[in-house]
Amino acid sequence: MDIILFISQFLYRIRYWLLWGTLFVTGLVIYFTQFLPYSYTVESSLYAGITNSTSIDGAAINYSAVNSTFDNLINIAKARGTLQKVSLRLLANSYTYGEEWKDNQYIQAKHYRQLLQMTPKEVLSLIDRKDAEKTLANLTAYRKESSSNFVYAMFNRPVAFYSAMALDEISIKRAGNSDILDIVYTSADPGITQKTVSILIDELIKAYEILRFKSTNDVIAYFERQVRLTKEALSKEEDDLMNYNVSERVINYPEETKALAGTRYEVEDRLEEAERIYEGAVALRDMLEGKMDIRAQIIRNNTNLLNELDKVSTLNQSIMEREIYTTDKNQLTDQKLQKEREALKKAENQISHISDNLNEFSFSKEGVGIQSMVEEWLIACINEAKAKAELQVLKKRQDNIFEQYVHMSPIGTQVNRKQRAISIAEDNYRTQLKGLADANLRLKNIEMSTSNLQMVAPPDFPLTDNGRKRILYILIAFIGSIIFITTYFLLIEILDRTLRDPLRSKRLSGLPVIAAFNGVNNLKYRGFLKACNRIAAAYCCRKLDKYMKPGQPAVISLLSINPGEGKSFLAKYFIEHWKSEGVRVRLVQHGIDFESDSKNYVQAEQISDFWKLNEAEQIPDIILVEYPAIQESSVPLSVLQKSDAVLLIANARRLWRNSDNTTLYPIKECLENVPFSLYLNNADRDVVESFTGELPPKMPIHSFFSRLAQLGLTSQKAAVK
Repeated sequence: MDIILFISQFLYRIRYWLLWGTLFVTGLVIYFTQFLPYSYTVESSLYAGITNSTSIDGAAINYSAVNSTFDNLINIAKARGTLQKVSLRLLANSYTYGEEWKDNQYIQAKHYRQLLQMTPKEVLSLIDRKDAEKTLANLTAYRKESSSNFVYAMFNRPVAFYSAMALDEISIKRAGNSDILDIVYTSADPGITQKTVSILIDELIKAYEILRFKSTNDVIAYFERQVRLTKEALSKEEDDLMNYNVSERVINYPEETKALAGTRYEVEDRLEEAERIYEGAVALRDMLEGKMDIRAQIIRNNTNLLNELDKVSTLNQSIMEREIYTTDKNQLTDQKLQKEREALKKAENQISHISDNLNEFSFSKEGVGIQSMVEEWLIACINEAKAKAELQVLKKRQDNIFEQYVHMSPIGTQVNRKQRAISIAEDNYRTQLKGLADANLRLKNIEMSTSNLQMVAPPDFPLTDNGRKRILYILIAFIGSIIFITTYFLLIEILDRTLRDPLRSKRLSGLPVIAAFNGVNNLKYRGFLKACNRIAAAYCCRKLDKYMKPGQPAVISLLSINPGEGKSFLAKYFIEHWKSEGVRVRLVQHGIDFESDSKNYVQAEQISDFWKLNEAEQIPDIILVEYPAIQESSVPLSVLQKSDAVLLIANARRLWRNSDNTTLYPIKECLENVPFSLYLNNADRDVVESFTGELPPKMPIHSFFSRLAQLGLTSQKAAVK
């Protein structure tokens, strides 16, 4: 309860500081907060789709990469380059759509007027009131890194809405462990606040896509370019092989060389057969001509026969050529070949007919029948002509085949070389094509693992402000001032070594406080000062009355450590009170009744050694001995030991030094058996009232608070009958 009482008295003592200090601070806050600007908050959310994404190859999610991705998103949004683009676009929108005397969804009129006032004329000429994009392009072209450049200065100086300092107030954070990014921004203009968040989201998406997909897109572009070049190289090699085959008349080199070899062996077999037939026909003809003698020459010289033989030879040569250069299937459908075959048969029949007309010869010189010999001779001539023609055709064909061998042999090497070049180009093309496919797969994997930033909650136009938080500021000022004042005085209460009140005086001096006295410094109650002093003196006198003894005077000693602490002043009020009660009091003062620098005083054992009562004076009931200040003069301790009570008078407003304890220590030891008390002079009114009770004038409010300070929460003033 002592602590509670201490707290209540402490608060009562600083009541005026609490009242007027709190009112003063709160009043200042009330006055200045009326000029606070309105504030509008816009919130938006972005879905990143990182933790819930899947990859094409089914790889597990790397949560450290996920956290890094979110950090990258936040850092990109807060990057100076991104904020600079937001500032420029925001400035362009304000210039383009702002109105001087009407608020709109882009900017309030007062803020637009402020913007126009600070904008130079050269910048105003860049504004296109119909096209924000054109205005943005003009401002971008105008901007230069110079302190004199208006657009550059708007971003780098502490300007509202458009500066880096203002845009840095945008709050971007991840919502827990989710895929949501929360964006919150507060400013004094609702339209600018909304557009700032909207533009920031747009710039964040653009910047993230560029940074996230740029490397993969560069790789894809590289492989696309390489695929195009390798395809062109492959097409060039293939075209080169095609042109070479066309120029060399080669369709399928392996099959053609195989067919050429087969044709060669076939022609050689037929050539051998034709030579054999030809040689046999020549031998047979020569033999028959020897037997027929002159008649054979006559038959040979027959014009019709010669013509028919030539015809047989020509037709047989033509037929042979067609048969060699034409397939069996085409031979059946070749009408010219069929006609020539029919003509050959007619020619052979005509030769037989000619032989039938040669009847003048019946027998040879050997008596052999001439008719059968002529027929054989004619057949031999026909066979000779046919074989000769066939030999000519086959030899020509053989020469043609040899020419083709000469032509085809180097072609094989060139074709192989060109096919090898095509294979190399094709392998390179496939490699680049695979790289392109892998890069596209990586791009899709990145898109699936990071997704595209999507706006979940768009930034809405704020219709109401945040209330400027004026009430909050006032409450903070009110409570803060109470806490500050209380803490300040509590620290003083704990650390201060001024005597001031009974509790602190007892703690510092170690002496019990018997009473307190107002003094003469209380100007507020100066009309009641003497009355209050009399009450305080009466209280102290009643406390000292118990030391009075019948038949002998009670000696009360008044001490002080320093001069001027009010011993004489208090003694006057004590004497006045006791006299009013009929008590005889004798005041013994140093410098008047005794000298403090005399030998008798210093070596005194009792009061009669340095002061004696006059014979004419009556023996007093109380002797008040006022000693000199302890710091300036010695005090006879033996005399003090014989006192009935000792009062140490101390100014309540003075500092209690360590030297005071040192000075007082021997006196306290000497007066162990003598009542030794501290009396506070010049104390505060409430300190005096803690001893005497309420002092005049007795006002209801003062009485109420005084009861509260004494924890009289349910006390009543009604008298009991």
